[in-house]
Amino acid sequence: MASNMRNVDQVTVVLGDEFDDSLREKLMNVLHQLGAIPVKPAERYADLEQFEVTLNNQLLVIEAETYIGLSIRGPDGLVQQVQQLVLSTNS
Repeated sequence: MASNMRNVDQVTVVLGDEFDDSLREKLMNVLHQLGAIPVKPAERYADLEQFEVTLNNQLLVIEAETYIGLSIRGPDGLVQQVQQLVLSTNS
């Protein structure tokens, strides 16, 4: 179900459904294993939850948005690496 949207050197990848707790857990585990550092706590709006981390001195934005899904936005190579690890991780 993953989809990609590109903007110059940034990419947004939708990993799956925003309500998929298993997928969220996989993403959080991968970010932790890679050494991601939270930049600020999660912000919640009506139908959007967003938080930011740094990984390899690069910013990643994680969003869970109704009708869009669970997504990662950031530098293309880093986002692709995280996507690949999340989707290849068994729960």
